[in-house]
Amino acid sequence: MLPLKKVFLLNLIFSLFPFVVFAQTFNFVVDENVVLSNGNAFAGDTVKIYTVVVNNDFHLLSADVVFFNNQEQIGLVPVRDLGFEQAKQVWLEYPIPFGEQNIAIQIQNVVGSTNTGEQNAIANEQITAVDVSRSFDIDSDTDGDNIGNKEDVDDDNDGLNDLKEEELGTNPLSTDTDGDGLSDKKEVDSGLNPIREDTDGDGHKDKVDLFPTNAKEWADVDNDNIGDNSDTDDDNDGLSDEEERVFGSDPLVPDTDGDGVTDNDEKIHGSNPQKSDSDEDGISDKEEIEKGLHPGEKDSDKDGLDDNIEIEIGTDPLNPDSDQDGLTDGKEYEIGTDPLSVDTDTDGVYDEQDMFPTNPEETVDTDLDGVGNNEDTDDDNDTISDTDEKISGTDPLKSDTDDDGLSDIEEKEKGTNPVESDTDNDGKNDKDDEDPLVPDKFHFDFGNNFLKRVVQFSALVCFILSIVFYSLYRVKREE
Repeated sequence: MLPLKKVFLLNLIFSLFPFVVFAQTFNFVVDENVVLSNGNAFAGDTVKIYTVVVNNDFHLLSADVVFFNNQEQIGLVPVRDLGFEQAKQVWLEYPIPFGEQNIAIQIQNVVGSTNTGEQNAIANEQITAVDVSRSFDIDSDTDGDNIGNKEDVDDDNDGLNDLKEEELGTNPLSTDTDGDGLSDKKEVDSGLNPIREDTDGDGHKDKVDLFPTNAKEWADVDNDNIGDNSDTDDDNDGLSDEEERVFGSDPLVPDTDGDGVTDNDEKIHGSNPQKSDSDEDGISDKEEIEKGLHPGEKDSDKDGLDDNIEIEIGTDPLNPDSDQDGLTDGKEYEIGTDPLSVDTDTDGVYDEQDMFPTNPEETVDTDLDGVGNNEDTDDDNDTISDTDEKISGTDPLKSDTDDDGLSDIEEKEKGTNPVESDTDNDGKNDKDDEDPLVPDKFHFDFGNNFLKRVVQFSALVCFILSIVFYSLYRVKREE
């Protein structure tokens, strides 16, 4: 039977710092003291408890190192196959609690092995061990200033010392006793009640209440020091709250739609305070106002072309006729001419007068048949070619050269003169003359030439009378 073995626990260390690894040949000496290496651990700190296990008798040693605090087990660290005359340092992390703490360490479940591999379990009562234990009084440090509460005159570091807090009824371990978001010191300095989260009882905590001692006020949107309940223009945008309700804007937001234009300016310019692009023309209200456009009208200059298109193509959205050629920008955009050029096809004729403004070869279409005069062989569409008209002396640009009501082709067929409205010169134009080729001197035209005919007739009568009187005169003298 193996002799009774002795297992020693060496030097329990209570530390926050890494341990020192000992050389295996070191001759260990039992130290029954337990010390705090930094001497300043507070409740809640996680510390390390160190100890050393030495095997003085077995070829190999295995055991459990058990840690206790106030007689309650707080942890276990296994040690396995520790060689003869070897030492092993073990440690346990432990969040140290507040108050009196008694730390103790025991060796349990020891198994010794011989060099032949024989294993022997050693009963706990057979183990001779140094009684390693020590008591510590652990203080708290509420405010984390490394001064324990027992020595700290202001445990929560809120600016009010503990005696003052006891006098006020506040919690010396809490910076904000009533949990309203303001420190006890801040509330005391501001004349508020540090143990009541809503000093004026208006339903709004002191921290968010801009008027914490006025039960009738708690908000001030425009920061003018007038509570919103008393302020007639809460957002200070120039429109009263009542006007905003009628207008449809938010009385608590100076720019309801967030387009950079205040609600008041939107009202002035006739735009919608709830839409950043009131007229939905692709240009924000702010940009339209900056450009002098009407944010409530898609077509500010009313030329038939929306503002966004005018900006895109470069025309002036405030000028209905950007190139001043007599055609509106909208019309030019519609027919395909250049609204920035007075003569799109550069043929010398302004777009307004040019019947073919995009064709430099044509400008006029007299007969409106869609064929320009330069290409058309019968410009006036009277069935007589321009060449023949030039030969006959008629106007190739007029189907009725002499304006007598008969077209040139009709006069040609009747044999009348197409360049004379009264071929037989009888005072009747060819269209109204029953026989336009035979004059009718006694035919009176009571139309437009009536006065002319009266004068002619009177002259004829006078002429006849003068002959009669002259004849009578000659006869009288001969007698």
